[in-house]
Amino acid sequence: MKIKFDASDETYVIIGGMSTIGKELSRLLINNHAKVFAIDIGPLGLTGLSDSYHYIQSQPTDINDLKKSCASIPASITGLICLSGTISHFGSISDMPIEQWKEVFDISFTSCYHACKLFAPALLASKNASIVNMSSGLAFGGQANYGPYTNAKAAINSLSRTLATELAPSVRVNAIAPGAVDTAFIYNDEGKTRFDIDRYNSIVPLGQMAKPHEICQLILYLLSDGASHITGQCIHINGGAMMT
Repeated sequence: MKIKFDASDETYVIIGGMSTIGKELSRLLINNHAKVFAIDIGPLGLTGLSDSYHYIQSQPTDINDLKKSCASIPASITGLICLSGTISHFGSISDMPIEQWKEVFDISFTSCYHACKLFAPALLASKNASIVNMSSGLAFGGQANYGPYTNAKAAINSLSRTLATELAPSVRVNAIAPGAVDTAFIYNDEGKTRFDIDRYNSIVPLGQMAKPHEICQLILYLLSDGASHITGQCIHINGGAMMT
């Protein structure tokens, strides 16, 4: 069964729009006739898409920069998708410098908080909107040396539940918690994976890590009317690597 979405006359904002998942999601939304505002820190967005695609360079960890950069976004939007995250620094809580902790935490959580705070009025103006925030399966268990990232993504879960109560009934708010996904995120600066892929795939009942389009299909579903009675949830998508 193939699911088709019609997003005509709908406007979506993607934080982390130039991540692997952000680019795939932008293409899918454009193909489904939506207007997309993709936001990221780099100077260049995607090319070759329709005039419905708009790229905005901004630093979401700075709410004033985000507010200034996004002045062109309409006063009413249909959906907000927050994808930002980084694991650029590793180390124990005892050893990691506070500056490194704050960098990872701010990219992985504060950017989402700022976006949700800034765009809440535009979402409420649409009367039937949705937020999807990117959490992680790592937020649900102890993981040595990933402290700022796992804490940030656990905070995403709490933020999403809080917003689900505060913005209801006009705006639904959910999070998704992927396991490993075949994106640039899992590779280090030397182009090597941060973990043993074969070993990971061996413990996944479905036999392999997720592909970006599989994550995007879940996001599209949560944005759609098909999920009209789903809010305040964190949906796991990990091939069965963790069952709750």
